[in-house]
Amino acid sequence: MRTNRTIHILFLALLLPLGIHAQQDISKLKKEISSIIKKKSMYRDSVDWARVTKESAALKFTENDSINKNILFDFFTKRLREAGDKHSFFISKKSISKILETPIHEKPEADYLGEAIGWVKVPECLTFDAEKDRSFANTIRSEIKRIDSARNILGWIVDLRHNGGGNMWPMLAGLNALSEDGTVGYFVDPKSKKQQPWTIQNGKLFSSNINSYKIKNTKIKIAVLIDSLTGSSGEMTAISFIGLPNVKVFGQPSAGYTTANNSYFLSDGSQLLLAERFAADRTGKTYEDKVIPNVNVNDSANTKNDTVVSEAKKWLLEGTIRR
Repeated sequence: MRTNRTIHILFLALLLPLGIHAQQDISKLKKEISSIIKKKSMYRDSVDWARVTKESAALKFTENDSINKNILFDFFTKRLREAGDKHSFFISKKSISKILETPIHEKPEADYLGEAIGWVKVPECLTFDAEKDRSFANTIRSEIKRIDSARNILGWIVDLRHNGGGNMWPMLAGLNALSEDGTVGYFVDPKSKKQQPWTIQNGKLFSSNINSYKIKNTKIKIAVLIDSLTGSSGEMTAISFIGLPNVKVFGQPSAGYTTANNSYFLSDGSQLLLAERFAADRTGKTYEDKVIPNVNVNDSANTKNDTVVSEAKKWLLEGTIRR
């Protein structure tokens, strides 16, 4: 017959290996994250690594694996923020799964605003899914085609307000319908200054084929709209237009997340998206903080008929002959 004491000892014996295993997992994850940041972060030289080593060793963990990971992710995120990194972040395996299961909540759309002006609204694109990315890019092009093929458009408004980012490539691939192919920007290593070009080819999104529609006249004016909620890949998309002679940016300064984040898959299934390089436009000008509009308009309404759109339309129509 087993006594209560025997049962208690057996219960502890079952828990002990799990506790040790959990501690080993969190220790492995901690070393993994530290190693990636030391080698790859553009802010690695600004991190006090002696302090990180000391404080990470003193972290108090629980029996809950999810809580432990949050403690670890919060710790390293805070150290990166202190070093000047405002963009790097962690995303858990659970969060990735949730995003994969969730349909895109806001799709690109376009409209005719009158006076020969086309408008295309591009929201954020965070999917972790290649097919959803392809659909997103195709939707942008299909919407542009719908407006452009039905009318004689003299100017386009690319509305990136409230675009918080995600994956820049479907945005660039879709909006390529408005411009010529080629290099539209760069990622720049802060130390070596080496540039990695963003190259866009019509009808392509990486190895996938997408809609290849081009507007009838890729030389017409394009007004790009941004605001304080335009961040990360939304900012990269705005930057991809800057430097073209037919482009002007309207609105408010962007959020200032103009670093390129590289994805690192961690052993627990989560990801570290780590800032490694700055962005530069097609002229080579780097953006280490916010994108500043050519024309500042203090209207945060974010509608198709607000002051930002009105100012953009005025510029688009300057010098045009309307019939």
